[in-house]
Amino acid sequence: MKINTTRFGEIEVHRDKVITLLEGVIGFEQHKEFILLDFAQDSPLKWLQSIDDPSLAFVVCDPWHFFEDYKPNITKEQKKGLESGKNEIIFLTIATVPADISKVSLNLLSPIIVSLDKMLGKQIILFESDYGTKHYIFKTLKIKQKKFSESKTKSKSI
Repeated sequence: MKINTTRFGEIEVHRDKVITLLEGVIGFEQHKEFILLDFAQDSPLKWLQSIDDPSLAFVVCDPWHFFEDYKPNITKEQKKGLESGKNEIIFLTIATVPADISKVSLNLLSPIIVSLDKMLGKQIILFESDYGTKHYIFKTLKIKQKKFSESKTKSKSI
């Protein structure tokens, strides 16, 4: 099938690649069908593009790419309807991309979980969680870079 998008023009989409978000995205509950598109070649970021609204697309990514210690506590009730035999579930977090690119953040409080074999998903809220809606990725990358640099320095001095 063909869909129109504001960012990519008309694109061909295979029906089996469409993700149905059972309850939509918070604030956009009326939009239920999305596809994942590459943000850029070799980028951890993706576009979650609405099938029925050409201008609605969210920047998303695998939260563990930037936050290795991310531990969302998902209840059985929250997973309801997504379980399957293979149980291949991915997590996506919505990114906020402001004009100041150094302030790109991920919403770790409300991940989207998707069953790949069912192509069904839902956005959930992590209750009783220390996670928030703004976790800055460049701050995390600086910490990782610092640790990497320190480990290189230590290995050189041995």
